[in-house]
Amino acid sequence: MKRSDIPRQLAPLVAILLVGLLLRLAPWGYNRFLEDEALYAYWGLQIATGADPMLDAEPVDKPPLYPYTMALSFLLSAPSPDAAIGAGHESAARLPSLLASMVSIVLVYSLARRLWQDAFTSLIAALLLALSPFDILFASTAFTDPLMVALVLGALTAAASDHPGLAGLLTGLAAAAKQQGLFFLPLIVAVALLAAPAINNNSARRLWRRGWLRFALGFGLVIAGVLWWDLARVQRPGFLEQGLISYGGLAPAQAASLGQRGTEWLSLVGSFWVSPWFNTLLVVALLGWLAGGRKAWGRIDLALAIFCLAYLLLHWLVGFQVWDRYLLGLVPLLALLGARAFSDIGRWASAAPWRTIYALVLTTVLLATLAAPALAAARSELPLGGDHGAYDGIDDLAAYMRHQAAPGSVLYHYWLGYHYRFYLYGAPLRLHWYPDLEDLVRDAQIYRREPRYIAFPNWRDGSPVVSALSQAGIALAPVFQTNRRDGTTSFVLYRMDGP
Repeated sequence: MKRSDIPRQLAPLVAILLVGLLLRLAPWGYNRFLEDEALYAYWGLQIATGADPMLDAEPVDKPPLYPYTMALSFLLSAPSPDAAIGAGHESAARLPSLLASMVSIVLVYSLARRLWQDAFTSLIAALLLALSPFDILFASTAFTDPLMVALVLGALTAAASDHPGLAGLLTGLAAAAKQQGLFFLPLIVAVALLAAPAINNNSARRLWRRGWLRFALGFGLVIAGVLWWDLARVQRPGFLEQGLISYGGLAPAQAASLGQRGTEWLSLVGSFWVSPWFNTLLVVALLGWLAGGRKAWGRIDLALAIFCLAYLLLHWLVGFQVWDRYLLGLVPLLALLGARAFSDIGRWASAAPWRTIYALVLTTVLLATLAAPALAAARSELPLGGDHGAYDGIDDLAAYMRHQAAPGSVLYHYWLGYHYRFYLYGAPLRLHWYPDLEDLVRDAQIYRREPRYIAFPNWRDGSPVVSALSQAGIALAPVFQTNRRDGTTSFVLYRMDGP
């Protein structure tokens, strides 16, 4: 590329990144954390404050990279890890996902350039990822998946660039962010093989072998560090076994559920870009492109398509929960395939004027079909990613307890433990989880001299708790209430009185 061409090549990418950043910043502050987000943020606080730097007291079901990344974010960008939890801590917990999402757009562009040597295809892939409501809404969460996906894309780019050591290192880091990063290992290996130059002599073969040795070394160093951390922790079992325990185990999906599961997984795929018009256009473009045969697509294209299908089949046939975040890694891959298909449609426009006209028409069509869903995601109006109202007010409830409840007060919980541990971090309260009503009544009677509180979310039936406490002579007096953005009640906090 000529030096004079650099501004012309970079200007569209910078514009895409600016639009992507604005769309991803817009949902910040709309939503509180879901359960797992609150738990991961709590782990990060435990590390950042030095209260439990190895998470020895926690039954951790994830590898270590993400909790320590979050801890670093707290140390660098939160008001203070020890300060009362507020919006600044939420933003610090979300920052790794935002950065990972933005880096992913750059990596998709770079990966497409490495694979196909075409700036137009690369820009379309970056645009599709930047405007994906799925990716937009996960960028404002505290889930592990955005970081894992960015590291996978980094590994793919390194593999396509003939940097096997770096590819192995980034593959290991992806698995160190979340176990599912290992699912992408076959694709990374396939890209490394298919993008490598042909091996025609013994010297090249030796270089090839050394390359895979560097890949294995980079990957092995990270995995060895993860295993060392896991074995060094006091808490047992290790994170892999704990992950299966927390998940309830994995087994083949029941045959009777396959129809419903297939519909739900495909519905999530349709939510990558939400727009029915765009989804139809994408499917038609992909089918037309594949029908073109080897003249239209190559081995790497086929490897990407086979991997996407295999990934969906795995999640369909094995009893994975139908959770949107499990498919986040497919969004950039489908953006790459979609960009290839759209570029192939315009192969007739080989002359510069027609190529420019086709690029302008395609960009206009994409913006027209994707703008509304992208803006809806920016307004947090789509049920993707994090919470969208169920936990509205949990931060206000925590603030009330922190400032109004006397030190040593007891806050009982069954459904809200992860949220209390984060939003009430460091508060001088005793949080007590009751596994059953007998435990709740017994503990409330033992600690009858302390102020006692309990809160019910409106989406849970608290009447059995009220009845059991009433029979024990304990009355509930409402002291605080929170509302959702639509005006409905989200939580009611009660003080326990008596016996």
